[in-house]
Amino acid sequence: MGADYLFIVRHGETEANVRGIDAGPLDFPLTRRGVKGASFIARTLSKLEIDAVYSSPVFRAVETAKILARPHGLKVRTLEELTEAKLKLEFVGKKGRHHILTSPEAFSETNDELVERTVKAIEILRKKANGNVILVSHGDVITAMLERVVERSFGKKRYYVLHPDPSSLSIVEIKGRPFLVLFNFQRKTFARFSS
Repeated sequence: MGADYLFIVRHGETEANVRGIDAGPLDFPLTRRGVKGASFIARTLSKLEIDAVYSSPVFRAVETAKILARPHGLKVRTLEELTEAKLKLEFVGKKGRHHILTSPEAFSETNDELVERTVKAIEILRKKANGNVILVSHGDVITAMLERVVERSFGKKRYYVLHPDPSSLSIVEIKGRPFLVLFNFQRKTFARFSS
């Protein structure tokens, strides 16, 4: 059978996000706002049939995944391929907010290697999971994953066309050819349109 839809969620906001710190693999718990955002996505997905919840092994992602798994009575499974982009040690825990496309020199893996890692993650999920799957990861990882779904070839310069916010939901249909159904849905999505 295989997975049908990936409900891709960026981990909730942490103090590292607020302070502009490159968290890398460090354990930063979710802020109250991060818990609220993850809880909103959990309520949004609560009426759907979800067959599995996979997460990066990094604490902030697992914490978010547990909130998302609770309404479905599922346990969170970690997948190493979903872990944060591999930041060089001298940048971990420091202010700066480096991203793999805009400051590749701060990373010990290339964007192409990150894309390949995310392709491997999707293939693992296609084989292991059936139906709908929630996947919790990190901004650069999600961007790399979507790079294969959404073509963004505008020359040789690398930059972000898509980059998910904390506690945001993107949906990719993976039956057959992958298709981006929704990008960056979050609690504040409609607030900016209301008066």
